[in-house]
Amino acid sequence: MARPKIDRDVVLHVAKLASLSLSDGEVDRFAAELGRIVAHVEQLDALDTRDAVATAHVQLECAPWREDEVRPGLSHEDALSQAPRVEGDGFAVPMFVE
Repeated sequence: MARPKIDRDVVLHVAKLASLSLSDGEVDRFAAELGRIVAHVEQLDALDTRDAVATAHVQLECAPWREDEVRPGLSHEDALSQAPRVEGDGFAVPMFVE
């Protein structure tokens, strides 16, 4: 199978689909990074998996689970101290109307 070419055009197309504005430098950087990612994934094709047992799902019933335990967290005041806007006793968020 031919390796998909990740170039500026592909990055610009995906950015347009995602409504992203990218600088020329970002387009070049993403093209290079995505090209390296595709090359890395292609290395997996070289692995001999003929003897690997196929699995349909992870068996969670056999997985070790940690016990739930209560841990100290932020106080109400500490959490609100980092909020951009506070209203009453909580975070202020923009309203929306359906």
